[in-house]
Amino acid sequence: MTPNSVTTLSLVTGLSLLVGLPAVAQDAGKAEGFTCPAVPDPVVTLEYGSRYTAESEDRSDLDAETNAEVDRALGPVDDFIIDLANAANRAEEGGEDAVLAADCVVDAVAVWAEANALSDLGSMNAEISTPSRLGGIALAYLQARPHAAQSDDAQQTVIEDWLQERMLSTMAYFDNEAPERASQNNLRAWAGLAAAAVGTATSNGDITGWAADTVELVACQADSDGALPLEMARGPRALQYQLHATAPLVVGAALLSEAGADLFAACDGAIHRIVNFVPQAFEDPDLVAEKAGETQTYFDGEDELEGWELAWAEAYLSKFDSPALAGMVEEFRPLANSKLGGAQDLFW
Repeated sequence: MTPNSVTTLSLVTGLSLLVGLPAVAQDAGKAEGFTCPAVPDPVVTLEYGSRYTAESEDRSDLDAETNAEVDRALGPVDDFIIDLANAANRAEEGGEDAVLAADCVVDAVAVWAEANALSDLGSMNAEISTPSRLGGIALAYLQARPHAAQSDDAQQTVIEDWLQERMLSTMAYFDNEAPERASQNNLRAWAGLAAAAVGTATSNGDITGWAADTVELVACQADSDGALPLEMARGPRALQYQLHATAPLVVGAALLSEAGADLFAACDGAIHRIVNFVPQAFEDPDLVAEKAGETQTYFDGEDELEGWELAWAEAYLSKFDSPALAGMVEEFRPLANSKLGGAQDLFW
């Protein structure tokens, strides 16, 4: 984070503290003017099945029809988060549009909060994929709130009560009902990042405590190379899911570190190993193939690495030196991911 962002976050906290890989790329360019985007109708109900075929034991074979159904269901939510992140980033940039952009974010989140959006989750897949969306909303709000015009206390209460209610529901689900793997893998990590963002935005120590416990729970599974076994079990998409877990672990740990939690040191530096595994894996594809048992889609021509998958690197590099990681991400800069708060060079 920039020094100004650290100060803002400290004030905000009061010094306390997948059912698939969604399309989360974000335009990192700088617009010449700013207009508040229209607020979409709040999405209250989500219910859908898996993106994967029933026969796919490692959950790596996409079903084209059900994958499209999931995208249609989540599309309005993801588009909303992209708009929020862009506006929050505009506020963070400063300038004459900063207050307008920040007010746009706060007002839009208030509309969804008043409607109790994302509260009716009718399937397991909706339960486990919604936390990353809640986290994206909370991170945009966390950025925008300090720049907004004089706050409306009633509006702030509505927003923060909603964020906490949705987060507490998520915490209960992952602790008591989530499938065994989902309760420990990248999906749990995204729930942890959501908790870090919501807990920070609302100064709720119970929620930030759960976030810290979650980051540690997932990170401490890493092997000596930094590979996460539950992600390595995803066959040809193992490295995709390793990256998908790395993002919330790094950003969650970085966010919580602003309040003094040193999660990077947990389990003999597990998150450092997880981070280092990324450039190593792309330098030596056999490293992942040996662990996953299959050649990865990044290396057989099916998939291409994109910048949003590496956006978490800015948070890590703002705190630690890693020439290998810095060299790897340079060609992808500026790095942005709407579910991590948008343009990461503004956030960190």
